[in-house]
Amino acid sequence: MTSPRIAVTVVSGFLGAGKTTLLNRMVRRAEGSRLAVIVNDFGELNIDAAIVSEVTDAVYSLQNGCICCTVQEDLLAQLTSLAQLQPRLERIVIECSGVSDPQRIVQTLAYPQLRSQMQLDMVITVVDATRHLQLDGEYARLARAQVGAADLLLLNKTDLVDETQLQALRQALGLRTRIHESVQAQLPDALWLDSDLDLEPRALKPLVRVASDDHSEMFSSHLWQGTAPLNVERLRAWLQALPNDVFRVKGLVVLDQGAKAHWLQHVGSRSQFLPAIDEATASGTRLVFIGRRGFDNWQALIDGLEQCQVRP
Repeated sequence: MTSPRIAVTVVSGFLGAGKTTLLNRMVRRAEGSRLAVIVNDFGELNIDAAIVSEVTDAVYSLQNGCICCTVQEDLLAQLTSLAQLQPRLERIVIECSGVSDPQRIVQTLAYPQLRSQMQLDMVITVVDATRHLQLDGEYARLARAQVGAADLLLLNKTDLVDETQLQALRQALGLRTRIHESVQAQLPDALWLDSDLDLEPRALKPLVRVASDDHSEMFSSHLWQGTAPLNVERLRAWLQALPNDVFRVKGLVVLDQGAKAHWLQHVGSRSQFLPAIDEATASGTRLVFIGRRGFDNWQALIDGLEQCQVRP
């Protein structure tokens, strides 16, 4: 018998782990079902929502804040509204920003106005195999909170580490929950979409204390926009020279090679350029940077980025 409640899947993970790649795969695999997606991005632009909207129209954006802190009330209002849609939704997927603790989202779903309408299916936390053990201090504690809230850990980018590194990561993650190892956020349907899968009832897990009640305070962000196309070789060199205090760069870039628009995803020493829809080209380049709290050398970075522009 089909449950009258809407299934909710929460996707979490630290900055750059591969959540948006996973979300795009999930949306494509669930094609034909009544699915809505809520995307939260930390920063002045919701880049992740823009990327996912190329796959589905049913995207709802919560931006410029942490979904479990400053925009939690917005999440509650959005979920309440989605519960009233007709025909009734079958599933909602919530992508947390990389600065969020998913357990607080789980607590929101337990509010009286939601629990009769929705059923938490599972929390999937994406773990970057190349960076998880490199995080330190409050950032490592936040990543552990994300891991601790998970029903399923998607250990991503396993092709970029050797077996010794993988074994160390497996030991660090422990055996408290299921772990699926993946490349490019590949996730078998049976692990999240199979309604016949025998899952134990989802219970609240204890919160892992992090340094700040508002996780957005642990990070700084900066927005840059430009109209001139960027030289791709100069841009790659600039990205490779970014300091370790910059966790993440993402957004839309217009490259000088045919003036084509691409979605840029950069984390660590790796950059990915994916073609964007043609209509996005007219908007020019829009990039969001996310760094450690207190990082204040944005102007020097921007000066270098502007040198990548190709002037007429």
